[in-house]
Amino acid sequence: MTDANDIRRIMLAVTETSPLDKLWQLLVEQVAGAQAEVVTVFVSDDTWYRVASLPFSVEISRISGARVAFTRRRAEQLGEDAAGRARQRLEQLAAEAGLALVFEMLTTTETGRLQKLAALERDLLIAPSALKGLPVLSELAGRHRRVLLVEVDDQSP
Repeated sequence: MTDANDIRRIMLAVTETSPLDKLWQLLVEQVAGAQAEVVTVFVSDDTWYRVASLPFSVEISRISGARVAFTRRRAEQLGEDAAGRARQRLEQLAAEAGLALVFEMLTTTETGRLQKLAALERDLLIAPSALKGLPVLSELAGRHRRVLLVEVDDQSP
């Protein structure tokens, strides 16, 4: 019988360029066979939205060379595609590890949702070093007992 206090509460923050396997491996090491509640927060960079707001932004097809206006909808689509790939991979890793996974997506400017996600106290936050120095990291780290920043290689796929 497991006491509710024995459940580890972990938040995993990831970005579009995070090495998911490396971050997940660290999470599994931290859980070490205990029960865990894992909330994954996909932090989407809002750079694409800023680019879409510029009147001269165009997207050029690699195949045909055709130019199309780069719109806010296209920026949303890029973010959703990246989040979908990350979610699919993390769900696969969670299934292999026998862990349940909650997946949330937010942009660096969604302060209301960010505060809501960070409101619950958790045992551990695991995040890529790419978030170091950003307000989103300090907001997420505020209610965690421990924060582990994972150094990531800039050439990681």
